Amino acid sequence: MTVAAVLLLNHPLGVGPSIGFCFVLLTVYYKPSLFLFLIPAILPVIGFAPWSGWITFEEFDLVVLASAVGGYSKFAFHGNTVSSYRISKFLFVLLTAMSISILISMARGFSDAGQFVFGWFQGYDGPMNSVRIGKSFFLALLLLPLLVLIKNKPEKDADCKLGLGMAIGLGVASLAALWERLAFTDFLNFSSDYRTTALFWEMHVGGAALDGWILLTFPFSIWALRKDRAPFLLVLSLILLLLAAYAALTTFSRGVYLALLFSLPLLAWQTRQNKSEGNYRGGAGWGLSKWVSALVLVGVMSHQVFATGGYRALLALIGLVAISLFMPSLLRNLSVKKLFLSGLVGFVVGVVLILLANNLPKGPYVLYLALFLSTVYLIYSSQNYKIESAIKFSMAGFVCIMLSAANIANHWGGIGALLVMGLAVFILLLMVTFGATSKHELWPNNIHWRGNFLAMMILVGAIVSVFTGGAYMGGRFATSSQDFEGRVTHWRNSLSMLQSPMDIFFGKGLGRYPGNYYFAAPNSEFPGTYRIIEENGNSAISLVGSRHPLSYGNILRISQRLSFGVEGPFIVRFKARSNILAKIHLEVCEKHLIYSAVCSIGVAVIKPTNNSWQFQEIQLSRSDMLGGPWYAPRFTTFSFGIANGGGAAELDEIALVSYEGVNLLINGDFSDEMKYWFFSSERDHLPWHAKNIWVNILFDQGLFGFAVFLVLTISALSGLIIGRARQNELAPYITSGIIGFLVVGLFDSLTDVPRLSFIYYFLVTYALSTAVVVKGVDTRP
Repeated sequence: MTVAAVLLLNHPLGVGPSIGFCFVLLTVYYKPSLFLFLIPAILPVIGFAPWSGWITFEEFDLVVLASAVGGYSKFAFHGNTVSSYRISKFLFVLLTAMSISILISMARGFSDAGQFVFGWFQGYDGPMNSVRIGKSFFLALLLLPLLVLIKNKPEKDADCKLGLGMAIGLGVASLAALWERLAFTDFLNFSSDYRTTALFWEMHVGGAALDGWILLTFPFSIWALRKDRAPFLLVLSLILLLLAAYAALTTFSRGVYLALLFSLPLLAWQTRQNKSEGNYRGGAGWGLSKWVSALVLVGVMSHQVFATGGYRALLALIGLVAISLFMPSLLRNLSVKKLFLSGLVGFVVGVVLILLANNLPKGPYVLYLALFLSTVYLIYSSQNYKIESAIKFSMAGFVCIMLSAANIANHWGGIGALLVMGLAVFILLLMVTFGATSKHELWPNNIHWRGNFLAMMILVGAIVSVFTGGAYMGGRFATSSQDFEGRVTHWRNSLSMLQSPMDIFFGKGLGRYPGNYYFAAPNSEFPGTYRIIEENGNSAISLVGSRHPLSYGNILRISQRLSFGVEGPFIVRFKARSNILAKIHLEVCEKHLIYSAVCSIGVAVIKPTNNSWQFQEIQLSRSDMLGGPWYAPRFTTFSFGIANGGGAAELDEIALVSYEGVNLLINGDFSDEMKYWFFSSERDHLPWHAKNIWVNILFDQGLFGFAVFLVLTISALSGLIIGRARQNELAPYITSGIIGFLVVGLFDSLTDVPRLSFIYYFLVTYALSTAVVVKGVDTRP
């Protein structure tokens, strides 16, 4: 509680974090198991570094501390607490070894940075970066006793809460990714090189924070889909899966795609092997051959329809498939005569409606949506109330939707699209008719199976859209071999920085990669840097540019978020000094993190002086800030940085003046160090990451830490696959998440993101906690 109080008293954003802390604390105190839901559910959106300037300490630290205080307080103050808990000697040794490794590497990090100096606003080259990286494991360890107490409660609801929290966390991150796409590019624009970052501020210097989070949590969307719940919740689970698929695909990350190819088949295999998962009934009666055949058919249909009719035709096909899945079991209750007459009525009505709709603006799309919703309601009524008239109308509605889907294809893509969609419709009609009239069901009459099939259809459609609808992804795959060679070279250069025996065995120190890369950069490609300096009680910021030619995206930017709705023209006033020629790039951009939309730009030239300050006033170019659509507003950011290779300057008293004469910046004199300021590098990412999770651990913690991390991971996976933990409901999903995370980690150093590192260690300890034996009377608070 003392640590939390100190953090709250010094938080740059005032009382807001304190209110959030109290809310989490009281919620967990009321029901301790809720921390399993709360932490993963809000983890993707509780990073406010671009506003606060804090990097070492984050809001997720406060959430974890609040959970610990609330949970332990409940067990301590309400009696009936567990007298003791005991873990296996192996697990105790493993956790102790990891703790020792991290503490040693943290101490070596302090030494490598010069010495330990505390600071609230240090960057990645300061000693506090070792604290930033090291805290995640200890925060996960802090929750282990609380986790043990909750998992041994009679209610046994820990698994469900964690699964739901992970699924919600995936949904929250996916919604953030959707907002970003809508605000800064376009929902269906797959040709732009804009790669989604959601609200993971850690990607301000590149990296794969969003990628790692998606892979850790994606399996839990399937867990949500497979839960035995009401149809409404099944629809929500399908929406979650659709959002997650969109977020994964729009990362345009080859590592994400590869990881999903590894983790999802593993999930399918383990869920079939896990006999304890008795609440999963989807897929009964279909073997591997039928699923593969269906996948091929769906893939071919989706590709051909999309190639000729575009996104609209593909969406119409997906909706038609969704309706088709329910029709055979429904139509079995009709005679052949009634089936034919219902279809004939649907054909006549559909033709009339199409002729009318084609004369209205967006009429084909409005008609399809109306028919789809009406038919869904009729199917629901038919299944729940067994009304024969509703079944007849469902058949008529199904025929209308088939005609409407063909009309959409024709409306968008012409006769070619109409022929392709017509063939797809004919195949579906044959399958539905055969399923309705045959003695054996063509597919299981099970809502969860239908949900799984539709999820597969959505994923296939999304993959087809990304890979055939835009040039960017195709270009990335075309350069895969060249990019991999570059990564291998980068890994070699990273490991070459480990020079002494102590470096090799214990690592350079936690978080010391950026600081060491600065002096060991190949071909003298030194990245830019910044620091706060003080002189006679006055603070200023010192900037040093990269020593290689700079493009617009390679500038190391110092930024501050502005209020929504700011309008230009803008004037930037500041004072600067330099001993060499320096060009200062100035901008106000509609920008989320590292990709800009509309910008007002200016450049100031600082000539060498004899340590004297020059006062500058720069009028930024006029650009109209669009603000984004109302449902996806854009952030606006002021940034500055050195624009010439090898340039350097000191800046102070920076003011951004609006057309109303108001200064829009806070702490422009840096008297509060980097409070409210944040840095980013849009294109130059290698100086900040080892780009491989194993290389990064070896660099930070040496062979000792590498071995412990490996044993810790293998122990968790073996327990989840063949050990006691495999009987846990979440075992297949945690296994799939960990494997996916590690595959993405082959191409990025995910453990340098504290939020990701924490949730990874938490899932590992959750799996290993099955070895904990609790002694006591009762664990209920």
